[in-house]
Amino acid sequence: MSAKRDLAREIQALEDEIKELEGKRLRSMSSLLESVISKTEIGTDEARFFRTYTAEIEVKRERLVQLKKQLAELL
Repeated sequence: MSAKRDLAREIQALEDEIKELEGKRLRSMSSLLESVISKTEIGTDEARFFRTYTAEIEVKRERLVQLKKQLAELL
């Protein structure tokens, strides 16, 4: 029972982290889109942040899938 609870907590924590990262990525995306619409130079920092957040989200989603599979096996 403890393993299920631990997995459920870890899954919830990952989902929360992903939501937070998606919010940060959305802000970067908004800034990038504004640059495109305004036909101004895209800030290298914003592009780097966007790529970094996207990579982190992908890694965390992969881990989330693994944890959900583990939890399903325990159920």
